[in-house]
Amino acid sequence: MMGASACKASATRQLDVAFWALGLLLLLMFLAGGGSRPDVSSLVILRPASALALGFALWGMTRAQLLRHRFIFGMATAIVALVVIQLVPLPPAIWSALPGRGLVVEIDAAAGLGSVWRPINMVPSAGWNALFALIPPLAVLLLGARLDSRGRWWIAWLVIAIGMFSALLAVLQLGSDPYGPLYLYRVTNEGSAVGLFANRNHQAVFLASLFPLLAVCASAERPSRIDARLRAAGALAIGVFLLALILVTGSRMGLLTALIGLVSVPMLYSMPGSRRTAAAGRRRLMQAGVAIAILIVVATTIIFGRALAIERFVDPTAAETVRNQAWGPMFSAAMVYFPAGAGFGSFGDIFKVHEPHDLLATTIFAHAHNDWLELLLTGGLPAVLLLGIAMTAFTVMAVRWWRLRKGREGDVLLGGAGLWMVAIFAVASFGDYPLRVPSLACLFSVIVLWISSLASDRTAKQGV
Repeated sequence: MMGASACKASATRQLDVAFWALGLLLLLMFLAGGGSRPDVSSLVILRPASALALGFALWGMTRAQLLRHRFIFGMATAIVALVVIQLVPLPPAIWSALPGRGLVVEIDAAAGLGSVWRPINMVPSAGWNALFALIPPLAVLLLGARLDSRGRWWIAWLVIAIGMFSALLAVLQLGSDPYGPLYLYRVTNEGSAVGLFANRNHQAVFLASLFPLLAVCASAERPSRIDARLRAAGALAIGVFLLALILVTGSRMGLLTALIGLVSVPMLYSMPGSRRTAAAGRRRLMQAGVAIAILIVVATTIIFGRALAIERFVDPTAAETVRNQAWGPMFSAAMVYFPAGAGFGSFGDIFKVHEPHDLLATTIFAHAHNDWLELLLTGGLPAVLLLGIAMTAFTVMAVRWWRLRKGREGDVLLGGAGLWMVAIFAVASFGDYPLRVPSLACLFSVIVLWISSLASDRTAKQGV
């Protein structure tokens, strides 16, 4: 008996340590990892700290934890392997036969360089940066795999708390100096409500992704020591505040993803006693009240002239129009390097070679502003195949959640929220690159663990 109690106490301590390590790492990521540029100075702190966390996570990992999330770890291994393979130097005869390498071959011949061994990645320094950028989300993935259901729910509450902090910081930014200390990054959207990020689109998409999470945390089917009505009132107040801020942020993609997040709410939230017929009227009343509150928020924001997201949706800027026009040339460039790809991280340099004259301007395309296209150009066929596997797995888990959703308990709720959050980031990636931000990449690792838990311990009912 004493031996069993000691083992249980030891396992609990390990879970608590893993939770605190993951929580601190996520806080660090959101405080200093809100920019996607490779020259953000805080990366000097973030990546070594993530490497230490990765080593700690591996040190305490058990075989059962690895098997529980074996598909995710298999995908993570394949992604890292693909980035590494692109950095392995190849013999000149093989390298020169790859699609899109003709210009470099001609330059080598003109310069008299002779036979040079080169990797698949056309910009090796960018490829190394892409490899190092995988360390933080990998660390989060391994630490998160060590959590039980209770720990996963505590992380969900932490993500909501981080979102509220970012939203409150954004409000302060609106009333401060656009070049003042409340903006955390040298290259940022000055004057916009960017919160903990450098880009207003990333802030808006992050806030929009919180709607599914708020719905499941407020759901009456979620076991908790906090009264369901109190949780529902708090979630509604936070949701209305976030919606108003998304409108003010000026992000068209934020507005679109916010709509997706709002659509998820009735799929994930259940009122106290909502399974009983007598509660049907109260449920309809609640839905009507939420709809009216949303309309009031939108109307008030428009009246006071702060609904920048709607204005930019109706009347896009010249830069946004150019980005859309560039998708055709980007696809053509992707076909030049297909099936090998130009190499992860190489887009900014590669597209300069293929950019049409009529798109030339004082600004450059650091990214495609369409991550699906950029993945095709830089990763080629191997990346497309991995993406296809991931999308198939997402579909399987969505079907599984749909069959289990009536239970609406434990990890079924959290896994459902994760599926909707993935959908939000997938849509956002058509017009931006949210998952290239370290903090959001780490959040995505947490989300896929929530989804993976649908298949493992979905009947857990620990309360928070």
